[in-house]
Amino acid sequence: MNKHIILFGLIFLASVNFAVAKEADGGYAGAFLKVPVAARPAAMGGAYIALSEDAAGQLYNPGGLASITRKDFFSSYRVMKLDRKLGFVSFVAPTKLQSALAISWMYAGSGEVEERTNSGFLTGSTIASADHVFSVTFAKQFQPFFSAGTRLNYFYKTYDDISANSIGIDLGAQLFVDSLFEYGAMEEFPINDIKIGLVAQNISAQYSWKVDVNQLSASPDDEFPLEFGLGVAFRSFQRNLLTAVDVRKNDKQAVYFRFGGEYYLNPKLALRAGLDDGHLTTGLGFNLPLSRNILIIDYAFADDRVGEGSDHIFSLNFLF
Repeated sequence: MNKHIILFGLIFLASVNFAVAKEADGGYAGAFLKVPVAARPAAMGGAYIALSEDAAGQLYNPGGLASITRKDFFSSYRVMKLDRKLGFVSFVAPTKLQSALAISWMYAGSGEVEERTNSGFLTGSTIASADHVFSVTFAKQFQPFFSAGTRLNYFYKTYDDISANSIGIDLGAQLFVDSLFEYGAMEEFPINDIKIGLVAQNISAQYSWKVDVNQLSASPDDEFPLEFGLGVAFRSFQRNLLTAVDVRKNDKQAVYFRFGGEYYLNPKLALRAGLDDGHLTTGLGFNLPLSRNILIIDYAFADDRVGEGSDHIFSLNFLF
C-alpha cells in the first residue's frame, strides 16, 4: 500500500472539512449516522425523535426505549447504489422498574476503489473504508409523563490498513403530554398521545488519525458534529393517523427538518410517507402474529438526493 496516498488523503479530507465548515454544509465524521437505516423511521422521513419506543428508536432518542415491554430482535438493511452498505442489528429487553436495555451494531461501508501510485498508475490493489458502531443503550421511565436514556457508542473506522476509534454518548428524553392531565381528559380533543422528544448526539466523539511515512506525519482530528434535536408526535382520527415532526441542528451544519406520517388501514397494515429535509420517502409495515410472538416486516423507499440513486430499506422485528 502506498502510504503517501493515505497521508495525502487524510490531509486533504481535513482541509476540506475545515473549508466546508465555514459554509455550514458538507460531510463530517459519522455522516452515515444521518442516513436512516431502519425502514419505519426511513418511510416517515426520519421524523422519529418523539416516537423512539421500539428497537429502531435508540438511533434517534435513547430516552424512548423505556417503553419497551417485550424482548425484541431487530435487523435492518438499506440497499444503496455505488457499492455502499448500511446495516443495523439490535437486541432489546425490558428490565426491572420500567426500564430497558439494548445492545446493537451498525455497519457502513463504501466499497472498494482502485489504488494508484503518485503518478496515477494502477497498482492492482484496492482501497476500502468501513465504519462500525457498537452500542449499549439504557433507558428508564422516572415518571408516568417522563423517561430518559443514554446510549454509549464505540466508533471504529478503517481506511485500508489504518484505523481510528472513538467513544461517543447520546442523551435523550421523552415527555408524554397526555399523562400530565387527568386520565381520559385528552379523549375529548381531536389529537391524542402527544409526545415530545429531546436528544443530544455524538457528545465527545472524535476520530484521531495518525500516519507516519518517510519522516512525514499527519495527525488530523475528525470531529463528529454535536447534534441536537426536538421532535413532536401525536395521533388523530381515532388514533389511526400518526404524525411526527423533527427539527435538528448540529454545530457545523444548518438546521434541517423531517416530517412523516403513518396511517393504519387495519391493525396489521400501515402506510407511511414523509419528507426528509425536502426529499420524499414512503413505505409500509405489516404485523404478523405468531402464537404469542409478533413478526413485523417493514419496507421504505427513499428518493434520489444528488444523483446517487434511490434506496430501498428493509427491516425485520421479532417480538417475543
